[in-house]
Amino acid sequence: MRPAIIHTTLFSLLVTRPTGRSVRTNVERQIAAAGRTVLAVLDMRDVPLIDFSCADEIVAKLVLLVSDASPQRWFVLFRGIGERHLGPIETALSRQGLAAAAESAEGQPLLLGALDPGAVAVWREIWTLGRTRASPLATRLQLPVHRVQGMLEELVTRALVIRDGNRYVSLGRAFQDADPPPAEDRGEW
Repeated sequence: MRPAIIHTTLFSLLVTRPTGRSVRTNVERQIAAAGRTVLAVLDMRDVPLIDFSCADEIVAKLVLLVSDASPQRWFVLFRGIGERHLGPIETALSRQGLAAAAESAEGQPLLLGALDPGAVAVWREIWTLGRTRASPLATRLQLPVHRVQGMLEELVTRALVIRDGNRYVSLGRAFQDADPPPAEDRGEW
């Protein structure tokens, strides 16, 4: 499965709810226009500051919408996350019991928000491997397969990994594997 990629580069100060609402609405429109499985990539590398209200409007609400996405399946990956972004984003997600997949500005995987430590370990392994099945993952983590399968189902439900048949794919790999988006699918904010 190759998702459509919607890549939005965010820049400038992201402060206030109206600003966050405007950014989120723009991303939602791009997702709706795709009409199929979508990976929305929001690049925050050039964002010098995001406040809590903007993090809540953009990050938390997009993650909430991912849970409600039907019949269209979509995922969100935040890229270019720096130390300056972590506090507001973690707070916005944790207050609502949400989690989001991200990459640091250096390309390191980050799982932000609220999630069981075991599921975090499973998520990190999938990110490292790119794609895998439950059984080899259980062997690698030295955990029972049924426990790993339960955590994988939680990660899929929360749109933190993609299920492709009986394999599980990290959002980072899905982004790398996807065809580059046409210029009209790349948003700028």
